[in-house]
Amino acid sequence: MKEEIQKLYELQQIDLEMLRLREQLILYPPMLKKIETNMGKKKKEHEKLLEKRKALQKSRRDMEKEIEFLEEQVNKKLRQQLAPKIKQDAYDALKHEIDGVQKQISQFEDKILANITEEEKLEKSIAQGEQRLKAEEEDALMEQERINSQIESKKKRLASLEKDRNAQKNLVSQQLLSYYNRFYKSYGPNIVVKIEGDSCGGCHMRILPQVLVEIHRGDKIVHCEGCRRILMASDS
Repeated sequence: MKEEIQKLYELQQIDLEMLRLREQLILYPPMLKKIETNMGKKKKEHEKLLEKRKALQKSRRDMEKEIEFLEEQVNKKLRQQLAPKIKQDAYDALKHEIDGVQKQISQFEDKILANITEEEKLEKSIAQGEQRLKAEEEDALMEQERINSQIESKKKRLASLEKDRNAQKNLVSQQLLSYYNRFYKSYGPNIVVKIEGDSCGGCHMRILPQVLVEIHRGDKIVHCEGCRRILMASDS
C-alpha cells in the first residue's frame, strides 16, 4: 500500500505542476493586452502632436495667403493714389484705408511669428517623442516575444505532463484513483499530504501516536481525522 500511495502522490505532483502552468497561462493574455493598450495610447498621444503640427502649418499657410491678398489691396490703393487729378480728400481716404490694411498685415505677421515659434517647439517635442516611441516599441516587442515564448514553453510542458499523467494514472489502483478524483473536484490536487512532525501537512491537525505508527508502517491507507486527506510519511 505504501507504494500505491507513493504512485498517487507522484500523480498529484504532476497535477500540481499542471495546475500551476494553467494558472500562469491565464495571466499572459491580459499582460499582452496591457502592452498593446499602453502602446496604443502612446501612439495616439504622438499622433495628436502630429495633428497639432499639421493644424499649425495650415493656419500659417492661411495667414500667408491672407497677407498676399491684403498686400494686393495695398498695391491697388497705392495705384489709385497715383491717379492723375485725384482730389486730396480721396487721397487721404485711400491713405487711411492703406494704413488700416497694413495694420492688419502687421497683425498677421505677428501671429505667423508666434506660430513659427510654436512650430519649432513642437518639432522638438515630435523628434523626442519619435525617439522615445521607437525605443518603447522595441521594448514592447521584446516583452511580447518573451511572453509568447513563455506561453509556447508552458504549453509544450503541459502537453508533456499530460502524457506523463496518463501513464502515471494507470499505475494507481482504481480505488485510490476514484477517491482522488472525488476529492480533487472539491479541493484541487492536494489530497495526499506528508505529515509534518506529528501533524497533518494539510490542515495541521495533530495526529495520534498510534496513527503515526500506522502511517510509517504503510500497510494501509490512513486518512486525516480533520480534513480526510490521505497521509504519508515525510521520508517517503
